[in-house]
Amino acid sequence: MVKLYAVGNIIGCFGIKGYLKIRDTHNSGFPDGKIDKIFIGDTDEVATSYEIEDVISRNQYILIKVSSVDDRTAAEALRGKTLFVEEKHKQRLKEGTFYIHDIIGCDVYSSDGRSIGTIEDVHKFPAQDVWVIRKNDKLQMIPAVREFIKKVDVENRKIIIDLIEGLIEE
Repeated sequence: MVKLYAVGNIIGCFGIKGYLKIRDTHNSGFPDGKIDKIFIGDTDEVATSYEIEDVISRNQYILIKVSSVDDRTAAEALRGKTLFVEEKHKQRLKEGTFYIHDIIGCDVYSSDGRSIGTIEDVHKFPAQDVWVIRKNDKLQMIPAVREFIKKVDVENRKIIIDLIEGLIEE
């Protein structure tokens, strides 16, 4: 089975010909170069393959026309789904940046070793990403900036943060 990587979410449609409006919500960037197919679904395990017919880059999003999605109604039915690409098409990331799907599920610890929780979600904002951390029934949010994030070890699913007063409620 081919390993798939999330590269964005379908946030809507554009026009009447079935173009999908994609936002790079997975900190991955749409792959450079020509690719001929993408996968769309709620998860990579249930994603369906689609042939790419056209790609148009815009400032805030990407428009993609795929096979068998030929009108606005068909495109609208895919709103909220995730867009995946094969491993060979994923982009290389700059030093110090990570795929969101690699961050979600990592355990977070303070620099003195206390468990803070597990990353449940990542919210993308213009200034910086915000990591949503869950511990039991409590959610905390911290900005994903170098001042707080001291170490990210994706292989061992562990993140070390530097706590300052007021960053999280304990």
